Amino acid sequence: MRNWTGLRPQPDGPCPRSPRDEAAARYLRVSGLASLLPAGDPVVCVGLREQDGRWQLAMDPGAFAYGAPDMAQLLERSQASVTLARGEHEPMNTDEQLARLGVATVTLPTLGHNAQVENPELSIALLEAHR
Repeated sequence: MRNWTGLRPQPDGPCPRSPRDEAAARYLRVSGLASLLPAGDPVVCVGLREQDGRWQLAMDPGAFAYGAPDMAQLLERSQASVTLARGEHEPMNTDEQLARLGVATVTLPTLGHNAQVENPELSIALLEAHR
């Protein structure tokens, strides 16, 4: 008899990881934090929920169905000054894409998608400049 964890069959015998561990690993992957935080970090608890003995992401995956915001329109309507920042290794957008939006841009050296987690001090310094 097979032991099922989620939807993936596991070999007979004890599972190498608990269902909560698998959900935590998935949360870390989808949030871009996999190489930055351990599965036991308190931040991970916020991203998970347990229901009827099953662990899942707390965020509704339907949130991704709304599509990309109209950034040009959002920036145009902003009543505050805007600076867009991205990590140098951010895979989701480029310096050129941000520059086309017509506001100040900053590239944070050596950082990736979650720059605020990778180097909070640098992110805070960027915010302090607008205080």
